[in-house]
Amino acid sequence: MATEKIATIAVHAGSPEGPNAPITTPIVQSTTFRFESAHAVQQYARGDSGLYMYSRDENPTVRAAESAVAALDGGDSCVLFGSGMGAMTSALMAFTSAGDEVVAATALYGGTYKLLRDVLSRFGVKARMAEPEALIDEVARGGARICVFESPNNPTLRVADIAAVARACKAAGTISLIDSTFAPPLVQRPLTMGVDLVMHSGTKFLNGHSDHLVGAIVGRRELVEPIRALSHKLGAVLDPQVAYDLLRGLKTFAVRIERQCATALTLARWLEEHTAVTRVWYPGLPSHPDHAQAQRQMNGFGGMVTFTVGTREKAFRFWDRLKLIARAASLGGPETLTSLPILFSHTGYSAEELRRAGVDEGMVRMSVGLEDPQDLIDDLSQALG
Repeated sequence: MATEKIATIAVHAGSPEGPNAPITTPIVQSTTFRFESAHAVQQYARGDSGLYMYSRDENPTVRAAESAVAALDGGDSCVLFGSGMGAMTSALMAFTSAGDEVVAATALYGGTYKLLRDVLSRFGVKARMAEPEALIDEVARGGARICVFESPNNPTLRVADIAAVARACKAAGTISLIDSTFAPPLVQRPLTMGVDLVMHSGTKFLNGHSDHLVGAIVGRRELVEPIRALSHKLGAVLDPQVAYDLLRGLKTFAVRIERQCATALTLARWLEEHTAVTRVWYPGLPSHPDHAQAQRQMNGFGGMVTFTVGTREKAFRFWDRLKLIARAASLGGPETLTSLPILFSHTGYSAEELRRAGVDEGMVRMSVGLEDPQDLIDDLSQALG
C-alpha cells in the first residue's frame, strides 16, 4: 500500500481482504463481543489476540477506517473520535499535566484556542501563544511539552514552514501536533515533513458530505497509543455507522479534493479582481504572504478561500444576499459554505485576540464545494453588488 498513490489508497485502504471478501467494509453494529474462554479474555487483555471486547475500546469497522486514514497520512497508527474537538482534546490531555506548557499559534481554530484558554488552564496547563512568524522561536525557548499549530491556519490560511517547526520541536524535546484539517492528505502530508502527530477534523474533507462528525489523530504508534488509551476513558469514540460512512466518503476523496482546489483557485482569482473585496487570502495567489512556502510543501492549495469586504456592515449585507452559497458553519462538503468568523469560529474573542488571530470584522471564510464555478461566481457577484 505504501507505494501506491493517494487516490488509490483512498479507494482501497481499510477494505476487507481474502478470498470472497466483500468489496465494502461491513458495519459491525454491536457494542459487545463474545469470548470463547477465560484464556481468550486474558489474551485480549495482553493485546496479542486481535479480539474485540467493547466498542468504546475497539470495533472492527472503526479499526478499518483508522487503518485507511493512517495509510492516507503515511502514519503507523490512527485513532478516530466522535468529533475533531474530541481528537484535539484527547491529544492535548494525553501529553500534558498540571504545570506543563503548550506552545500554540495565535491563529488557531476557535475551539482549540478556547480549549486551551478556558478548559485546560483550569487544570494548570499553561498556553504560550505565538504569532505565526514567532512560533519557531517560541518553541526554541524550550520547556514546552507540546506545540500545536495549523497550516494553512484558520481563517487567514497562513502557511507555516512545517518541516522547520518539526525540526525546532525535535531539538527542544517538544511534541509537534499539527491541525491539518484545511489541507487533507492529497494536499499535504505533514508526517513526511517530520511532524509527530497530525490531527484532522474528519468531519470536513475526509468524510466530505456534511453529514457526520469525525476526528482523527495520526502518527507514530508510540505516540498514538497513549491517546487511544485515554480515548477509552474519555469515551469520545466513533460510532461504527459513522466509520462506515467515512470509508465510503474516502472512495471519492481524491476527485473531490482536486475539484475543490481547482474551483477555489478560480474563485480566489476572481475575488481578487473585484472592487468590493478589500483583500483575499488564498495560498495559491502570488499575493498571499506564504505563496512560495505553499508551493514548496503543498500539492495544490486547498478548498478554502478567505476574503474581507472591509467592515462588519458590508460583510453582513453581502452574506445576507447570498442565494446559492449557504450561510453555515463547517467546511469540506460538496456544497459551498460561507461563514463570518466573528459570528462563528471566533465569536467570544476580544478585540486583541481577534487582532492576534488576524481576523477583521469584514472577513468571510468560504469552503468551496463541487458546484459549477460559474454558478458560484454569479452568486458572489450579485451578493457583492
